[in-house]
Formats: sequence, structure tokens, C-alpha cells
Amino acid sequence: MATLANILNLVACGASAVLGTGTNGCNPFFKKVASIWLLPSGTVLSSSETLNLVYVQLLQAQGNLIIIKGIENFADNTGDNVTEEFESGVKKHVRKAKYEFLAQFSKGMYFNAALNSLNSDASYDAILVDVDGNILGTKSTSGSLKGFTLGMLQKSKLTWATDSTAQREGIAFQMTVPNEFDDDYVYIQNKQLDFSPETLDGINEIVVNLSVPSDADTQVTVVATRKQDGGAFTGAVFGNFLITTGSTTTNPTAGSDSAVAGTYVLTGITAISTNDVVTARLYDNTNSRSVINLATTLYKSNTDSETAIA
Repeated sequence: MATLANILNLVACGASAVLGTGTNGCNPFFKKVASIWLLPSGTVLSSSETLNLVYVQLLQAQGNLIIIKGIENFADNTGDNVTEEFESGVKKHVRKAKYEFLAQFSKGMYFNAALNSLNSDASYDAILVDVDGNILGTKSTSGSLKGFTLGMLQKSKLTWATDSTAQREGIAFQMTVPNEFDDDYVYIQNKQLDFSPETLDGINEIVVNLSVPSDADTQVTVVATRKQDGGAFTGAVFGNFLITTGSTTTNPTAGSDSAVAGTYVLTGITAISTNDVVTARLYDNTNSRSVINLATTLYKSNTDSETAIA
């Protein structure tokens, strides 16, 4: 698979250049937006990287990419370009309209809360992915791929269900630099990729609850549930947890949820003493990251703490 530098389809021209208007060759068309990839404002993807599943999920695990997928409706709310008409009837262009969109979903109450947590101004850039897996972004000053600069990113009001319509959640965003699309768009065709970007999901949130430990315990019990629906979180192994006593890491050497789904009995930790503060959370101990990857599905959790009793 080629690096990013070799798969970008750029429009790059000087300020005075006029692009050719001929139509010979394949025309890049971008279809309905299926997902939004949010990156911290100013993030530039290195042209030396290979754009594949491993790289995308690494960005997610590092906290440099948030994926919002499952768009049902995508509305263009962009206004018109601003012009002024003089008394003579002559018109002058004043400024371009700033692209503005509303993405709507139907994914439930938790997803509505997740969208609300993204409310911000000038905190993110956005790369768009269409239903066919084509990717649309813009060119950085170094010529590498980046997201469109966002100003407002704001959850829209919840659309309540009726007898004939489903509940909808939405998020609105405005691209504040029109020329990032009009002049410097980056189009990556799905055929240049060895994965399906439109199918990639965000990070799933898990709630962990640590049972109160006792003096001399060398094991802890952690109940893990999905925040989305409260169901048992299964499939993790003992190495996916970080356990601390005080400020000291004392990770388990064995354990599973084989007895009760989602209830992990983790053994082999250093003996706990009365009044020790013990914490537990999901953790990628191999890569020192707060996000774990189980069969290409990503998870993160809260940190729960309890004080050991006698």
C-alpha cells in the first residue's frame, strides 16, 4: 500500500493560476457523507505514513482521531456568497460563504450525550468519508493531508420520536476556510486503500466498578459493562487492565471473566494492606495507552478506586 504522499489527489495552484476546464480522464465525485473524522486542530498526517487500518486505529488510540459514523441525513446549510450591489447596478463580490453542515443520526440517548461532549469552537479539523469509502480532506502548507478547519462544532437539539418518525441526534459544524475545499481539496479514492474507512467505528466506552478489597488480598474483582447499553463487557484478558495500589502499579498475572460474563477476577497482584487506595481501569500495558484494541474494536474506560478495609 502506497504512502499518503503517493495517493493524494491535490488541486495545487498559484494565486494567479487558472485551472484547466477540460474533462478528459476520470472525474472524482464525492458521495453522501457517511462518517466524520475529527482531529485536534492543526493536526497534519505525515505523508510518509501508510494510510491503513493500523495507522487509523493508532491515531484513535493516541487520542488524535475521533470517528463519528452512521450518518443518516447530511444537510448542507451553507449560505450564499456575499455580494454588494452599488447604486449603479454593478455588483462586487465581498466574501465567500463558509461551508456549514448538519449531520443527523439515529443511535440513541447515549450517542446524543457523546455528541454533546464534542461541543467546541476551533478545537477540531474534520476529514469526511463518503458511503463508498472515499476520503475528502485538504492540503496543509507542507503538502500533507489534514482536516478542514472547523469553527463551530455543536450538537443540535434532539429530534424526538413520533408515531411516524424515529428519534434523531445531530451535530452541526462550520468549515471556516472555504479555500481549503475550493482550492486545496485532497481526494483519496477508495480503490487506493486496503481497508473500508466508511465502516470504522469510534472508541467504545466501558464502565468499570472495582469491588472493595480487603487486607492481605492478592486479587481484585472488577465488573465491566458497556456504557452504551449496560451489557456485560467480555473478551478482555488480565493484561488489558491496569491495577494500582497507592501510586504503585501492581498488575495481575492471571484472571478472566470465565465464571460470570463481565466480572473479572484478577489474581497475582501484590498483597493489599488496610487503607490502601486501589484503582482499576482498562489499559494497553504494552503500548502505555488508555485505549485497548480487541480484534480491531477499540475500548476505553473510567478509573475506579476503592480503599481497602481490614
